[in-house]
This record gives sequence, structure tokens and C-alpha cells, in this order.
Amino acid sequence: MKILTLNINSIRAHAQSIIDILRRGEYDTILVQELKVDDAQFPHNLFDEYGYNIKVFGQKSWNGVAVFSKFSIEDVTRGLPNFPDTASRMIECVVDGRVRLINTYMPNGDTVDSPKFPYKLDWMRAFTDYIAPHLGSPEPVVIAGDFNVALTDRDVWKPANFVGIAIAAPQARAIMQSWLDAGWMDAWRTLHPDDVDFTWYGYRGGDTVGKKMGLRLDYFLLNRTAQEMLKSCEIDLTPRLDEKPTDHTGLALTLA
Repeated sequence: MKILTLNINSIRAHAQSIIDILRRGEYDTILVQELKVDDAQFPHNLFDEYGYNIKVFGQKSWNGVAVFSKFSIEDVTRGLPNFPDTASRMIECVVDGRVRLINTYMPNGDTVDSPKFPYKLDWMRAFTDYIAPHLGSPEPVVIAGDFNVALTDRDVWKPANFVGIAIAAPQARAIMQSWLDAGWMDAWRTLHPDDVDFTWYGYRGGDTVGKKMGLRLDYFLLNRTAQEMLKSCEIDLTPRLDEKPTDHTGLALTLA
């Protein structure tokens, strides 16, 4: 099974990137974040001809997550069950009756002195509690998406530029590190222990991709069962290099 996670930064503005991915058919399942449309506005008509099942948890102008899959999509949960939230940040499902996927767009938090920062930390703490029972499950569980955390300074092109910024804040990093310490696997880092590479490149600064001016914000975390199935995890630059690109690369996971 080959899975792509991609922050699309508006499904309507960058629909062609999704169409191109679906047309190529390389990925069995695509997890998409930051739709910026509610369920009623989701442009199903643009994607229906490519043969993917689609489940959506949208929100007008902000947030929103979706799952596209060639396989069945069942046992769908929308939202983080143990956290009261008006934001559409998580959709969970079982794909093909065999892999549980948790697709999430975690809060950005802005800066550490912003009123948005406590919300980010509270959301991540609730997520910590929610995923704990999944770690030792006999069911393969994969958490994916835009975590809005650059886990270490290796995941930031110029760490000095991000002091006081929520995505590199020690508090957020500590919460995410606790997931790895508990036993969740950061699939890309496990397979690329010495690499410095990124999954987000801003639009300002000219050729930020060529200059390696980026952040690693997108992840696949695997529970113990899914870890035994891991074959590869690679960055797919294609969506970031499109004619009208999102600001994220794709991240591709292959499971046996």
C-alpha cells in the first residue's frame, strides 16, 4: 500500500495538483490537509472520474482534511474525539479493512506569545492521550499529516529565524518527542537518519526549494504493528514544483 500525505493549501486553488496525482494513480491513498472549504463546497466533480473513494471533513476558509483512496474507506471519525473544537483538524478511518489512518492538520500556534499558542499545546496534549491506546494495537495504525512542528533544529533551514515561533517552540517539540519516546516511529527520519530535507517551502525568497529554505512539518508516525510493514518513506517534491504549487511537498509511505 502506497500512501501520500499532502497539505494542499486550498483544494480549490490547487485542485490541478490533486488531479495530476489522481491521474497518475501512483498512490493508493492520498491524505490531504488544509482544504479551506466546507463539505458542501468540496469540489467532488473535479475528482470523481479518477475512481477514488473520498471522505471529507471540511471547514469554510480554514483547515479541513480529506481522504482519497482506491480502497474502501470505513469506520470514519471526524474530529479529535476527546477535544472540543470548532476546527476541522482530524479525520480517522480504516482503509481496505486493514490499515487505520489518522489524518491530521495540527494547529500552527503562530508565536509563543500568541493566544493561539496555548490552543496548539492543548490540542497536542489531547492528541497524546487519544493515540496512546493505538500504539500497541494489533491493528496497523498510521498517523499522518501536517503536524506544524519542526521536531529538531535539523528540521529547520535556519533555526535562528524561528526562535519564538510556535512550530519550533520547545514546548511543542517536547510533546511530539514524547510520542516517539513512547514508541511511535517517525518513518522518514528512521529511514533517513542523517539527511537534512524539508516538506514545506515558503513562496517568498525566490527559489526556496533550490536554496533549501524550508521546514520539515509533515510526518508519518507508525504504531508498533505498522512498523513491521514499513518499506519506504520518501519526500515527493512534485506538488511543490507544479505550475501553481501548494507550499508543501508530498510525503510518501509504502507499507508491505
